Amino acid sequence: MNSTFYRALRIIMKKLFIFALFVFFLVGVANTVVPCCAAMDAAVLAEVNGEIIAEGALQKKLKDIHKNKPQMRAEDGVGDIKILHIVEEIIDNRLMIQEAYRVELDKSADFTKKIESFVTTQSIIRLRKNEVLDKINISDQDILDYFKEHYEKDGPAPEGMFKKVETRIKKNLRKEKEKELSDNFVAGLREKADIWIDRELFDLLDPEKNYTGKKSVVARVNGETIPLDDFLHDLKQAVQRRARMFRQLKDDAQIQKMRKDIKQNIMDSLITYKLIEQEALRREYVNDPVFMDIIEKRKEQLLIGEFKAKIIYPLSVPTKNELTQYYEKHIDNFKKGYEVRFSEMIFQQQEDAENALKELKQGANFEFLAPLVSEKWMPRQGGVWVNVDRLSPAIKKEFDRMNIRQTSDVIADGGEYRIIKLKDKRGGEPIEFFRIVDTLKKIVGKKNFDKMLSEYLAKLRDISIIRINKKALKLIEKKYWEKSPKETKTQVST
Repeated sequence: MNSTFYRALRIIMKKLFIFALFVFFLVGVANTVVPCCAAMDAAVLAEVNGEIIAEGALQKKLKDIHKNKPQMRAEDGVGDIKILHIVEEIIDNRLMIQEAYRVELDKSADFTKKIESFVTTQSIIRLRKNEVLDKINISDQDILDYFKEHYEKDGPAPEGMFKKVETRIKKNLRKEKEKELSDNFVAGLREKADIWIDRELFDLLDPEKNYTGKKSVVARVNGETIPLDDFLHDLKQAVQRRARMFRQLKDDAQIQKMRKDIKQNIMDSLITYKLIEQEALRREYVNDPVFMDIIEKRKEQLLIGEFKAKIIYPLSVPTKNELTQYYEKHIDNFKKGYEVRFSEMIFQQQEDAENALKELKQGANFEFLAPLVSEKWMPRQGGVWVNVDRLSPAIKKEFDRMNIRQTSDVIADGGEYRIIKLKDKRGGEPIEFFRIVDTLKKIVGKKNFDKMLSEYLAKLRDISIIRINKKALKLIEKKYWEKSPKETKTQVST
């Protein structure tokens, strides 16, 4: 997306705690859970207070789980995915969304701004698709002409060369065509636009000095303002990125020219963004059901986040007494100079590490999986103890918080990505309480958060009408079982 539209999207992405009542009881709502629903449509897996959960929601979850088709190597046979458990997760999400609406978390100014920003971003993406991407057409003749111009200008190319470079040529032509269409489209918008720039203010502004005047608008595009703060923010960032280039220039005239060029480029970018934003919103893509489906899905994701941040999190903040009690009870986990025995997987790519972690979370055996997927694997002998002070800060930090037999998340460590399993821990001296208060807050806060979320969801379930169509789930299980390899069989709990 190396184009004018991409620069516009970058600008919008840059632009981008309150307590709520902890209410569990709603008057007049029955506590009803119907596990089998003979009257429900086969494509309906569940209903939550009248809202339908369709098969598509489950299929999306399954697709996410098996995106990379991990081979599940289970410990003690616990690695099977249970479809009912996934449906229960979807139900929990629906309950959180409903509760967020009930306490009007969607009405806050901050939330409204997030949705408006997302609508704008998606509108620009749709505009780019309609006006640029969908209009790119690279013919075989275009590719051949490019090949002759760039590879045969001094004579015939070696046999087989065309096939080797054909894909690269097509990519280059697409980039050229994309830039041409994008620039032409923006030029057309500029031609029809009413653009005003406060030249006196513009010329006065210096990235090395603070502006002390009273003006707050540096330009207008079709009547909409470009705030001075936005311009100054982007200008200072651009100058900072080029600080090394400025230091290399000896001539004051060159320095002044570079500053002037930077200022003009920033102004052009902000005007371009404003034009594209205005045109994208003018198209009213929000009237398209497919477009609005994307917006609604994003809105629901944000509401779940708002529910957790504004309802659950404030109730989970640990007290000093909780921190002290946890510290005293788990003091063996907070030592310095201790020794560990562990296994590890090492990867060059984060994606590979995340895929392995996903398998582990689904029940894969660490020792079985490691030699199959780890790029560096050397089993440690059972009696080898390593002092944590000899390990990298990232690994040591992870061991500080881990319990015996626990597996870490993916750890970024010096250009590599690691997953470690702590087998044993011994020795060391306790770390003073005041030195690890922040660590304790994270640990105890996470435990409180999980407990509070579970309790809140349980109470929401108590006052909700939830119907689960187990007949439909059994049919899906059968279909999924037939399509899945033996290692990834999925079960519906009974």
